[in-house]
Formats: sequence, C-alpha cells, structure tokens
Amino acid sequence: QKPCATMATEQVDATGSAEAVLPSSTDTKAGRDDLSSSKETKTKVGIEDIKKEEINEHENNTASTAPATSTASANDDDGNAETQHENNKKNWDNTSKKVVVHNVLKFLRAKELEKLVSSWLDGHDDLNIKIVKVKKPPRDNWVKVTLESEEMVEPFIKLINGDNNKDGEGEKNFRGKALFAKRAEEVDDEGNRKKRGRDGEGDGDGDGNENKRGRGIEERVLTAEEVRDAITPLWKMTYEEQLTMKWREMVKKCAMKIVKEVKDKFRTLEKEARRNPSNRNIIKLYDWVATKRAIEVEKPVPSPKMYKYRNKCEFTCGYHHYREEAKSKAENYHIDAAGDNVNMEANATETKDSSNDIESTNKVNKNGEDEAKTTIIRKKPAAGFLAGGWQGGVHPPHCLQNMPDWSCGLADIINEFHATSPIPPYDSKVHRGIWRTFTIRCSLRTKECMVIVLHAPASGGVGAKEDGSDDYSNVFDREKKRLINMLTEGLIPMPKRIFPENHMYDEAKEEKNAANDVGIRVTSIFFQEYEGLSHPSPEHPVQHAFGKKSLEEKLGQCTFQISPGAFFQTNTEGAEKLYDIVVDRIREVTDDPEKTLMFDVCCGTGTIGLTCLKEGVVGRLVGVDISEPAIADAEVNAEKNGYAQDKPSDKKSITRFVASRAENVLADEMKIIPKSTPIVAVVDPARDGLHGTVVKTLRMNEKIQRLVYVSCNPTGTLVRDGGMLCAPPTKRYPGRPFKVTMAQPVDMFPLTSHCEMVMTFDRMSVEEYNKCHS
Repeated sequence: QKPCATMATEQVDATGSAEAVLPSSTDTKAGRDDLSSSKETKTKVGIEDIKKEEINEHENNTASTAPATSTASANDDDGNAETQHENNKKNWDNTSKKVVVHNVLKFLRAKELEKLVSSWLDGHDDLNIKIVKVKKPPRDNWVKVTLESEEMVEPFIKLINGDNNKDGEGEKNFRGKALFAKRAEEVDDEGNRKKRGRDGEGDGDGDGNENKRGRGIEERVLTAEEVRDAITPLWKMTYEEQLTMKWREMVKKCAMKIVKEVKDKFRTLEKEARRNPSNRNIIKLYDWVATKRAIEVEKPVPSPKMYKYRNKCEFTCGYHHYREEAKSKAENYHIDAAGDNVNMEANATETKDSSNDIESTNKVNKNGEDEAKTTIIRKKPAAGFLAGGWQGGVHPPHCLQNMPDWSCGLADIINEFHATSPIPPYDSKVHRGIWRTFTIRCSLRTKECMVIVLHAPASGGVGAKEDGSDDYSNVFDREKKRLINMLTEGLIPMPKRIFPENHMYDEAKEEKNAANDVGIRVTSIFFQEYEGLSHPSPEHPVQHAFGKKSLEEKLGQCTFQISPGAFFQTNTEGAEKLYDIVVDRIREVTDDPEKTLMFDVCCGTGTIGLTCLKEGVVGRLVGVDISEPAIADAEVNAEKNGYAQDKPSDKKSITRFVASRAENVLADEMKIIPKSTPIVAVVDPARDGLHGTVVKTLRMNEKIQRLVYVSCNPTGTLVRDGGMLCAPPTKRYPGRPFKVTMAQPVDMFPLTSHCEMVMTFDRMSVEEYNKCHS
C-alpha cells in the first residue's frame, strides 16, 4: 500500500518500492555520514522529515531521533522508529480518498481516459472536487480515482451515480452505458487490505484470494431506459439511421476485412517465394481483389416489422430489484436488521442512499423527532432479462419494443407463480436454487405457443447444502402441476404497455398486430432438468408435460414442425425475406432445376432447402446438421410438404437428411453424387462458422459453381471463412478458389446492432485462374 503523503509517495516511487519502511536512527546517521550514495541518502532524509512531522502532530508517539552512542541505544531507536511506522501506517494510507468507478470501457488510451475523467467535472465547479490521481488497469472496465481530500468522496460518488440529479441519471461512458461509483476497499486496524469472503464481505478465507465475482459491485435498481440501452441499444435511432449504421458496419467490418484477408494470403505466399528461390511459381493478385471496391455491399433489406417481431424469448430466473423508502431515527441512519422492512429471509437488502440522508437531516416528524430517509432495495423472485448483470437483477420485458405482447403476458403469469412458490430461483454464483430459465416459442400464424422450463434437480444444484435444507423434492411435483395449470387455464393475456416518446406509432399496424396477438394459448410445455454449470446442449433430453410435442409454424409456402431443441429464425417475417434472397441467388445458376442437387449444410429443420424445393429452383436436397432433434424435424417437415424420403438408405430420393458433423460426412456425400449432376450449396452455420474441413471440401469439389453463405456473424467468422474460400490454393485448402459476387445484408433484428448477411460466392473460371497462376 503506497503512502498518501505527497513527499512519501514521490520518494517511494523514486526507490521503485511498493511500500515504505521508516529507517532507524542508526540508518539515518549512517546516511548523513556517508554521502557517497546520494540516491539512498536523499530517500532516507525525505522519510526522516515525514517522521518528524508525525511526531509533532502526535505527541503520544515518542520516537527518538538522536544519534546512537552505543549498539544498545541504536537498537532502541530502531525499535522506536518501527513503532512509529506502525502507528502512522494507517494515516499514510489514502484509501479513504479513493473511489472506484465501474463500467468504463476496457480498452482506453491515455488521452481518452483523461478526456472521460475531465468530462465528469465539467460544469460542476461548485462541488470543488479535485482529482489527484487516476489509475486504470489495461484490460479491466474500472478506474480508481484518488481525490484531494476525503470530504470530496461522497459528492464525487453522487455526481457519478446521479444521486443529485432530478432525473436520476448519472455519468455515462462513451457508449452511453451508465457508470457506477463506490468507495474503494477499506483497510483493517493493522493497515492491511481487508480480504473478501464468499459473500463479498468480511475477512475472506485467509488465503489472500478475493471474491472477484462481486468485487466493488453493489446491487441496484435499473431504470427502463437502462434496460433498453442494454438489450436494444439502437432504440433511440430512427429505422433509417439504424439501417445506415448497419450498412456501414458491413462495409468496414465485413467486406473490407475479407478483401484484406485475401490480400494477406498473397503477401504470405510472396514472402515464401522470396525465401525459396527454387519456387518459380508466381501468383498475381486476382483481378476482382485488385479493384477499388472488390466487394460491393447492397443496402440492407429492412425487416417487415420494426417492433414486436420476435417469436422466441428466453427469460432468466432470478430476483427483480425495486426501490422502497423507509424511515428511521436520525441517530441510527439504518433500519434495524430485525425490523419488518429489512428481512433477509424475505429477500430484501438495504442500502444507504446518501442523498436522501443528507436531504432529510433537517426534517422532523409530527412528534418533533428528526427523521432520516433510507432507501431499501427489495427483491422478489421473477423471470426476465439480465440487463445489468446479477447486481441489477432480472427485469420484465414490458419496456422492450422488440418483445411482443404475448411474451409480456406470459412473463406476468410466470412472475405471479414465482411470487407464491416456495421453490427459489437458481443462483449461478453459488449454484443453488431450482428454476433457471423459461424459453418461449410462439407462432402468430398457427396461434400455438411452447414453453420450455429449465431447472436444476429438485434435490438441489451443484452447490446444494450438505444438511439438505435446499431439497425441494417433496414440493416440486406439486409446483410443476400448479405452474402448468397457471399457464394453460386460458388465453395468454395481453397487458397494456408504455413505450418511449420516440416510438413510431402506426395506428393501422398496431391494430393489425394486436388482432394477430389475440387468441394465442400455450399448447405444449416441457421440463428440462440440468445440473451443469452453464447451458444444456440441444440434444439434452426434455420431459414432455403438457399438450403437443412440437410447435407448428408457417413460413412462405411451407409448414414446419419445431421441436424444443431445434433452431428456427426468431423473426418469421424477416426469415421470409431472407429465404427469398437465397432462392433468387440459386435460381440465377440453375439452368435445369429438376436435375440440380442442393447441399444444405447446417440445415437445421430444413427450412431453406425445403423452401428452395417448393419454389422449384432445385430438384433434390441433401441436408446435414449436427443436431439430431433438428434432423428429426427436417424429415417430418419434408413429409409435411410433400417431399417424403422413401427409405433412410435410399440415396436417390428427393430429400435426404443426415445427423452428423458436416466435416465428417460432407466429403463422403460428395463422392456418391453422379458427375453429371449440377450442384449448388447453401451454408447457414452457427456463430462459430464453418469447420476447416468443410471449407476444404467445398473448395475441392469444383462441381459446386455457386455457394450461398447465410451468416449470423458477418463481422466475425464470415470474414475468416470468406478469406479461406477466396484465397489462393494451398496444400491445406486446394482447389480453384471462389470470388464474392454479391453481399446482401438483411436486418432481422431491428433496434439492435445485429444483422444477417447473405453472401454469394462464385467459382473462379479456369481462364481467370490461369491468368494469375503462371
């Protein structure tokens, strides 16, 4: 711990030591007598001056500074100096003047940090706050601020947290996220930093390890605006502004980066050629890469719905935080922990609201007694979104404009159940509790709704107590039945919601959407037990508890069955726009559709492939996906739409679906196709992108003249995969490369920064290839 005095800090920094220890009188005398080591003498004399000042301020501390006349007196003086050091160590520590500000950006340059900190004090000269030092670790999202005096700490915390503002808004980072300030960690009576226990307070476990999960973070109540900022960060922008921003991002972070990836491959090959003079193969930069705009990005296709477009929602179980005010006597400043208002068993926590305390010091009640306001953050079990992490609790979806009314109605039913259930929500910090998540799928076209309840074992999670006090086996079945009854006793209610002023209200569309939302009921319920620490895989078994075993959805000309673990696009109307683009790209290259075979890699429930069959742009379909439930749905969907597979072993049927990793079976599937069969391929991978073996297989099979890549991560894995598909051939990735001929963004997620990309790759012709490979 560094001393807080200015001179002490400078001297310690000069020596390069993190701690300063006062020298004994013998050391001081030696330093005065021996001037050959000037740096050491300067340090000791400076610290000796500090010691003298401390002696004048504290008369009860008597440390002798006289020169030693004998070995015994020198030892006595040495002991006195150490006693003086220990007595004044706390006074040197300036932790009481430090404030930790959370939620700053992880990566900030020195000038950016200086600009951010100075912006906090702009226009607040009346507070007389002076910042002495600012420290930020390079990869953390917090900054430690040292103030000139301890009196400035509370006003500074109120300034950051917005306690003095009428609207309650405090300072924000460069991305508009609210900052949060609190005092730095205190020191104990011996001047050592207190260690945290598992609960984030106290002396910890004594091994020096702190509880990093809750360090420096207090529970708080989120406003509706903070929730929107976290879940739908673009809600303040017009839809035209959102589309423009997404288009620019696709140009800069997707198209331009793919071109850069390809050019980097050429530079690597050129360097290898220079190191190996025997290699005379010269590869010129491909013409399409050398153009000014190698990849022309089209304007994004807008979503048919800007609001209430999601057909799937996932609510996390936890505690909803809300604020209450209570009164207590001024001399206590806190409500007694045994009182009715603060009952930890009732899931309530109390925090001191310093602004209210200051404002209430001059108030008196009818009996003439001073009263002080305290703010109580109460918690109740609920399901919703973790907009601000666990310290902000879960928040219901009602304020989010992308959430449909039926999701809010179900959230109300679920939260009503939580309020009366003896079984608590799951706590991921200690891995105790039962209810984990509620996943809801809904179809406005078939009026069906599916609810999937993820829960820990009824006997307790991984962190179950040894005494069995958190074993709810005796009441779990009863609560399951009660939850099913509450979800299925009638139509899903449609609560009234209040949206912000910039919500572009279209009365005709709102009335149409409201009519579509009416008449929806829960048609299937599943329970899924999982005792792991993260999330179950799509293949993890589920227990069917009520109604149908799948959800039915209509998309375009097709009807699809969706199982609990299967993937389906979350914007139904947007998915139709997306699939129309894929169909058009395939139609352009299929001269004889009936003989054309389509490879649907990562096919899911078969939506893209079956849509292409229904539109008549291909004649046969082979789908591959890792998820067995999705493949089972794909086979049922093929039968529903008139393309039933005759036999699983029949490799000449119109449709065939394979449940396996694409990299394991794609090469073998390619071998059994007749050479005369024209092939097109569509890939729709998860955010992780394509496996390297899949890229290799697609490149090697030159019968594939067109590849349509549907990406949900265009600024990430599409850049990597696009670079490998278009780069010059190597031993690892042989075959004639592709080139990008079209890039079409599709906005499937209005109000958020996410965007889908449909990128078309065409095989380079033999003439183009030979021109650059001499």
